[in-house]
Amino acid sequence: MIKQAVFQGKNKKRRYFEGWYYKCISVDRKHAIAIIPGMAIDPQGNKQAFIQVINAANGKTWYHPFPYFEFKARTDKFDVEIENNAFNAQGLSLNVDTKEGSIKGRLTFDEIHPFPRGPKHPGIMGPFGVIPFMECYHAILHLYHEIKGVIEIDGELLDFNGGVGYIEKDYGRSFPKTYLWLQASHFAGGNASFVFSRANIPFLGLEFPGFFAYFTDFKTITRRFATYNFSRLEKWEVDTEKGTCAGVLEGPNGSLAFSALMNSGGRLRAPVDGLMDREIIESITAKVWVCLTNNQGVVLFESASNEAGMEICLDDQVASNKESE
Repeated sequence: MIKQAVFQGKNKKRRYFEGWYYKCISVDRKHAIAIIPGMAIDPQGNKQAFIQVINAANGKTWYHPFPYFEFKARTDKFDVEIENNAFNAQGLSLNVDTKEGSIKGRLTFDEIHPFPRGPKHPGIMGPFGVIPFMECYHAILHLYHEIKGVIEIDGELLDFNGGVGYIEKDYGRSFPKTYLWLQASHFAGGNASFVFSRANIPFLGLEFPGFFAYFTDFKTITRRFATYNFSRLEKWEVDTEKGTCAGVLEGPNGSLAFSALMNSGGRLRAPVDGLMDREIIESITAKVWVCLTNNQGVVLFESASNEAGMEICLDDQVASNKESE
């Protein structure tokens, strides 16, 4: 089984990227940041490392590039260093001060709930996660963890003691041209985690729509909906002008209805053939509602979150701002 958390790009020469995504929410919900360390190799073989930051409070984003020789990553365990910054499954430390802005501090994680993996479920992408030559691979590392520590951004102290976080990663050649991504783990009805993504996936010269979703309340309820387990995405709607989406997931063990609304997004750079020159809009304070029912129609969980991650990226060739099927 592939250890997706560790660095996969040791022998890559061109057209490649790899990035780890940390989302951190303070206990009082006043502070929400996302930190993305990574590396990229363009089609000519030029390499760089980077750290991206989103501060949801003011919508500001940074992209800090670094010479590639400052990037060090182990291939036997999740351990990444970029200059004076370090990232792993137990926490992170930051010491960046550039003309774009500064971010310094250290966070540690405990009460970690990793994404469950095993021979039958190698990751959130299922069997697609082990097929070679995919455009982009996605992995969830931590569904939930608790945070200790303080981060200073542009001179402002952000207290994350008692807060919660999430970690995922992407690697491959490019982000999909058309995709939508949602992630929420701060529900009014109690601790739970919901992740959903839908994308048009190029494969062997063809393209097909695929999706995956995962929900757990960390107690007795866990549901997986995905193309690979013959689930269906019904009543699907996405509107880029309004920043909304909605759908109903029908799976072997019930259904999950959801809707989401973007809120105060910031601009991030995303890879195209290893070039970090595509701009995407991401919110980490989106609003998400979910309702999970079993096969008998009994509601198992219903709640909303106001601190969700959300991206809507439709192909430039899409003629309308609204897609439905």
